Amino acid sequence: MSEDEDFPLSESFFDLGLTSLRVTEVKQRLEELLDCSISANVLFNSPTVELMLRYLMTEVLTDLFGEASDARQ
Repeated sequence: MSEDEDFPLSESFFDLGLTSLRVTEVKQRLEELLDCSISANVLFNSPTVELMLRYLMTEVLTDLFGEASDARQ
């Protein structure tokens, strides 16, 4: 990607070139950074950045997004 391209939020992790091993590494890194547990099922059943963000906002980080995430559903 060039600097002027937008990251494709709705494209599958696998279409972006990530392998299942790389997706698992991303999950582990996010868990470390956010100090939370993330279901591996979400990464494979909803494999896009957009859906991952929605999951994090509504299921994992509700203390940060609470009412705002409810309104976006």
